[in-house]
Amino acid sequence: MSSPSSETVAIRKGHELDLKRLAAYLVGKIPGLTHAVPLEARQFSHGQSNPTFLLSQKLSGRTARWVLRKKPPGKLLPSAHQVEREYEILSALYQTRVPVPVVYHLCTDPSVVGTPFYVMEYVPGRIFKDPALPGVSSMGRYAIYQAAIQVAADLHSVDIHAVGLSHLAKKPKPGKPVMSYAERQLRRWTRQFEASRTGDDSKEMDALIKTLNDTLPSDSAMFAQCLVHGDFRIDNLIFHPTEPRVLAVLDWELSTVGHPLCDVTYLCMPYYLPRIPNSAVQGLKGVNCRKKGILTETQLLRAYVNNAKAPAIDRPIAHFEFHLALTFFRMAAIAQGVYKRSKLGNASSSKAHMFGMFVEMCAGIGNMVLKSAEQEALPKECQGVDGLGSPGSLIPRFKFSVRFEEKRKALLRFMQEFIYPNERVAFKQHTELAKQKGTRWVHLPIIEKLKKVAKKRGLWNLFLTKSPHHSFDQGLTNVEYSVLCEIMGRVPWLAPEVFNCSAPDTGNMEVLAMYGTKEQQEKWLTPLMNGDIRSAFGMTEPRVASSDATNIETTITPTEDGYVINGHKWWTSGAMDPRCSVMIVMGKTDPRGKGSERKKKNKKTRNKKNAKKHAQQSMILVPMDAKGVNVKRPLTVFGYDDAPHGHAEIVLQNVKVPKSSMLLGEGRGFEIAQGRLGPGRIHHCMRLIGMAERALEMMVNRVQLRTTFGEPIAKHGGIVRDIALSRVEIDQCRLLTMQVRTFHPFLTYAHTLSRPKTFRFLFTFRFL
Repeated sequence: MSSPSSETVAIRKGHELDLKRLAAYLVGKIPGLTHAVPLEARQFSHGQSNPTFLLSQKLSGRTARWVLRKKPPGKLLPSAHQVEREYEILSALYQTRVPVPVVYHLCTDPSVVGTPFYVMEYVPGRIFKDPALPGVSSMGRYAIYQAAIQVAADLHSVDIHAVGLSHLAKKPKPGKPVMSYAERQLRRWTRQFEASRTGDDSKEMDALIKTLNDTLPSDSAMFAQCLVHGDFRIDNLIFHPTEPRVLAVLDWELSTVGHPLCDVTYLCMPYYLPRIPNSAVQGLKGVNCRKKGILTETQLLRAYVNNAKAPAIDRPIAHFEFHLALTFFRMAAIAQGVYKRSKLGNASSSKAHMFGMFVEMCAGIGNMVLKSAEQEALPKECQGVDGLGSPGSLIPRFKFSVRFEEKRKALLRFMQEFIYPNERVAFKQHTELAKQKGTRWVHLPIIEKLKKVAKKRGLWNLFLTKSPHHSFDQGLTNVEYSVLCEIMGRVPWLAPEVFNCSAPDTGNMEVLAMYGTKEQQEKWLTPLMNGDIRSAFGMTEPRVASSDATNIETTITPTEDGYVINGHKWWTSGAMDPRCSVMIVMGKTDPRGKGSERKKKNKKTRNKKNAKKHAQQSMILVPMDAKGVNVKRPLTVFGYDDAPHGHAEIVLQNVKVPKSSMLLGEGRGFEIAQGRLGPGRIHHCMRLIGMAERALEMMVNRVQLRTTFGEPIAKHGGIVRDIALSRVEIDQCRLLTMQVRTFHPFLTYAHTLSRPKTFRFLFTFRFL
């Protein structure tokens, strides 16, 4: 409220207050209020539900102000206009992170002002009736919407038991099925609408009620519970006079324990509403949100998911479209009540008669949302930085299959519903396990839960791309999977394992799929693909420069019934994981280059010296519980041990394995390595790009919200230049990686090429 006079009008007819009686009642109950001077009152012009008044007294050169909020006069609908509930909730929330005004007194005696009321402090600040935020800079708009969604996330994290509001949760009646919040809301507002009918035709509302009932979801995601506001709009927030900071949330009469999307979808409504001149309702439809600095719907959802402190598998935006349609239905039902009161003459707003046409408009939008939900997997592209570039820009440039599009959309939705909300959960579990003795290397429970969901949704083993060498593929090309890698790379320490797409298992499974015997595949590949076990890859050694694999000193000595392995490995990825059951070891079966199976079969080798040099190495399967396998210690990277995955130092001392453990054949280690490393390098590159996109998104958010030297960081030229340069470099790296197939067309399907490794090194250097 930038100025009290600009937000208030003379008290409307039918809402008059007996100020003398009111003052006499409030003296001693409201701090600062006195008998000495008359009490004055004006009515706030904004708001259509409970009449709200500005009380004031001029005291020795200053004006003391309070706000009175009461039930409207006349016959009211059951359970509507609950100022008593508002007072209770405001009192409970005052000591939390949710910004609310101080409440002073609740009066349930209707003889004082005609209906029950409460008095709270007056909070000076800005209220934005127009969601386009006219008069605010682009940076300011961005920060204001970020602040609004942060408050919603803070509200939904309130412990209702700790603040004494657990009684607001609906308890199931004995012998009756438990209803979700959405089902209760649908029934309640259907009754309210029916009670408010005015005889006008409501075809859109009737159709919406039917469709909502027919499509009501019933899975566990619908039963998420937290404290919700119930009318969480930008115009119910008071912002600091000059800063993008919420000082108070108003209008709590609809607050209850319900589904968090109730509030999120209310904040999303303007994206679907038109801009109507001289109307009480102003939307953002047709507004270029990105140009004006307003968060797009996608950015708003992402900001909420990033800020929401959701418990495991709470899925904050599951069934978004249904909840959005339900919100428009509820808004239409409320508008119908206001419209009916205007006809009866007891509405609290002079513009209440305009709400008749608003009812059908909201119902029509609700029907449209439900119809579009049947055709699209997501309401919007929920990935990347809107307006800054993202993998979406690759779609016109490269040809992708229908199957890929299905997987990509499913993956994006899964990331929104499960991965982003559970980042904090996973981090908390990891921290707690690290503190406890003996649990440092225990895998996270949340990952195991999410794996089950991913497997059910068909988002499993996505890395097994089309290949002439095996039949385990998921129907994707290597290039298509690389795009999915970027999406998973946005949360690299959580997402890849959830989809069974994390290294070194991916490479090891590819090796077994392409080169393993049927026996090897049954013993090791099947449990790896099921996610029952994990694996390690042992190549690097401490005594030699192992980037040149011809230097490897580990020996694999043939015997009559198998092989004996001796060697010293370190940086063995995955070996510290307690689920690690098998390790692929690279060593020399022909250390002096006397010959190999491959060499004997190919006598036409042009360069015998090179053939000998690269035919000495073999790859062999070693069970981690084999006698002689000694895991010495976990190694650290920049001081971090990567628990529970880890990189181990391992000594192999006279480890005996059967002949059936050899992969492909003696001396064919290099052949396997090239088939394994080629696509893997592209996948690593794309995951790094996903990390960079996430980092850039965070940087863009931060520079618009933080202030230095009196203005947002984003207004300093240096940081803007850095952001622009990062945008260019990320896109360069992505296109270079994706264009690799132009250099080697067969890489679309296969398994050669080291060039992406160069891109990865350059990329990592530039961004670290």
